[in-house]
Amino acid sequence: MNPETVKRIEAYLKRTLNPGLTLVARPRVTDSVEITLAGEHVGLVYLIEDEGETSYQLEMTILQEDLDG
Repeated sequence: MNPETVKRIEAYLKRTLNPGLTLVARPRVTDSVEITLAGEHVGLVYLIEDEGETSYQLEMTILQEDLDG
């Protein structure tokens, strides 16, 4: 993803979810960025291009240990 797109997605996620979220480029990967909150990995945003349409998919993993804590 280009830096301008990453900035736009980050601004959207900050408005929508949490102002403390940060998007970080992933080494050697161009179709996704990492989402962090307070320095902790919370998910990924993937670029999806299908039939001329562009969208972005948010994937968040919740560990059992996070639910127990």
